[in-house]
Amino acid sequence: MSEIFLSLQGEGPSAGTPATFIRLQGCDVGCHWCDTRYAWEFGGGRPMGFDQMWAEARALGESPLLVVTGGEPFEDPAIHPLLLEALDRWPRVEVETSGIIPTPFRDDRLFFNVSPKLPSVTPRWAETWRHAHEWSEEPNTTFKLVVGDPPDPDDAERMIVEHSLPLDRVMLMPEGLTEDRLRARAPMVAELCKRLRVRMSPRLHIWMWGARRGV
Repeated sequence: MSEIFLSLQGEGPSAGTPATFIRLQGCDVGCHWCDTRYAWEFGGGRPMGFDQMWAEARALGESPLLVVTGGEPFEDPAIHPLLLEALDRWPRVEVETSGIIPTPFRDDRLFFNVSPKLPSVTPRWAETWRHAHEWSEEPNTTFKLVVGDPPDPDDAERMIVEHSLPLDRVMLMPEGLTEDRLRARAPMVAELCKRLRVRMSPRLHIWMWGARRGV
């Protein structure tokens, strides 16, 4: 376990919603702009059983949304039972994932924010698109592409077309760990969203608190 905190969902289709976050430990996707590198090491974090995890989460207060993030949640061997227990406790559960592994099951109240990577981001970018068709067939999936400087905009458009992503479930988000950087890239991403007829995702937590833990 990397961390548990109560905040607002800062990105994706539920942006602005009060949410409990459970950040799992371990990721080897290796995105160069990652803001949670402390969650990369598989042996890092705290060992924690489910009972302790739920107790710590509930002690922070109630929320209508549970966000399971990482790291890469689907690389955690306990993800299936964790999500089953989460659905017994929250009305809506979202998983933040690179899409590198397909979902183990579906549920009407289980949602996926899938963020496959562009070629500039990581040498493993193509692996994150390997299951794009399976994710597209999961109706509770939203694709959230992080767009930085060129060639990212062209690559994002190309990958959306090549993988026939459902445009009504695609969001583009400017890359940036500071408000100034987000502001600088936002107009370009907004124009791309208008041209492709897709939604734009904010990064509310960066705007409000900056790139720090526990928010």
